[in-house]
Amino acid sequence: MAIFKFLFYSILGILAFLAPFKIGEESSILMGHIKSIIIDGYIEEIRVLVVIVSCVTILGTILGFIKRDFKNKYFQEFFVCGPINGTARILGAIFFLMVHYGVGPSIILDPNTGGMMANDLLPSLMVTFCVGVLLMPLLTAFGLVEFIGVLIAPFMRKVFKVPGYAAIDAIASFLGDGTIGIVVTDEQYQKGYYTQREAVIIATSFSIVGISFAAVVSDLLRLSDRFIIFYATIAFSTVIAGIIIARLPLKKFKDEYYLGKDFRGEEASTSVLVAVKKATETAQKANEIKILLDSIKKVGILYITFIPVIMFMGTLGLVIAEHTTIFNIISMPLVPILKLLGFSEKVAEVMAPSMIVGFSDMYLPSLLIESVPSEMARFLIGTLSFAQLIFLSETGMILVASKIGFDFWDTLKFFILRTIISFPVIFIITQILFRMGILAN
Repeated sequence: MAIFKFLFYSILGILAFLAPFKIGEESSILMGHIKSIIIDGYIEEIRVLVVIVSCVTILGTILGFIKRDFKNKYFQEFFVCGPINGTARILGAIFFLMVHYGVGPSIILDPNTGGMMANDLLPSLMVTFCVGVLLMPLLTAFGLVEFIGVLIAPFMRKVFKVPGYAAIDAIASFLGDGTIGIVVTDEQYQKGYYTQREAVIIATSFSIVGISFAAVVSDLLRLSDRFIIFYATIAFSTVIAGIIIARLPLKKFKDEYYLGKDFRGEEASTSVLVAVKKATETAQKANEIKILLDSIKKVGILYITFIPVIMFMGTLGLVIAEHTTIFNIISMPLVPILKLLGFSEKVAEVMAPSMIVGFSDMYLPSLLIESVPSEMARFLIGTLSFAQLIFLSETGMILVASKIGFDFWDTLKFFILRTIISFPVIFIITQILFRMGILAN
């Protein structure tokens, strides 16, 4: 019975997250199709749900500030937080309500700032979180993690210094969404599968933005006819960055398990029999009803604690990018470097802010660079924006809100670190493609 349970739910999980198929003109994984169906058919209902979540967040967080200690453990988990996080939650919820009802400063209501966050990103994230978290136990709760972990542990340990379980996080991000990859990593860290250091390496190296969004960006940059090369460059630079980051000191993040939990042992043997044994043991213990209720609770926590903070930080970053020259000023030293690398002054002046504006939102670099005639510049900035991986409107704030131990400055440091590592790799690939006649300057 346990082996059937393991196989049945694991196959469902693979079909849901890892097996693209076509419905109509769209090719995506099952989670992607479900997300598209819900957003296309129920977008207004989703926005109403965000209104409700925003109101609950404001009232609950204020009550949490006043009371500080609830007898109800769910109220405690949902509404009690620190002053900085609580303020970000409240302001993010207020920003959404402003945009939704069209009331407030134009700088917030602007379609390129708060309007983009409230109308485009948040509804998509609401659906992604809900569908992803409800389906994710198919991959993580019925033995597939243990099965894969046993088989590929030596490779993951040798190359990335992390357990074999991390392959699930990487694949979920690659074919699904980077936010889901981070949520899975945080969940596995809390269960004791990873140490804090391992969780940091995985969350900042494997949570690549999904292949479907990469296709959207490559189309915007008029590179969709070279999409395989485009995404292969992203994947290759991400692997290189992961290998390097895994070997850095990362002194703040300890090689310790969350609350003393420890699930080590998958490296003891790599035989299929041991892998199946560990998988069936996990499947045997899994209770479907309990897992479902726990997943619903996690969706609620994500809605209350993540969504408003993402709205706040994303809007703030976009306002800075759209209505100030801060990114242009900060990026000025990059212009002469880009000129030395062979780009014209006009192109370099657009590329420079595009290299750092991605810290606000990963879509911004492509929006800034898309009108530039140089294919090399568009390719380099487009792939770099994915390889940078950390951006405040989504992955950065999810990392901050996780239990892994990130703060705002950590996200900034990893963004800079990934940029420094990834840029030379992508530039060399861009030069090779130029010399092969695949890209024009």
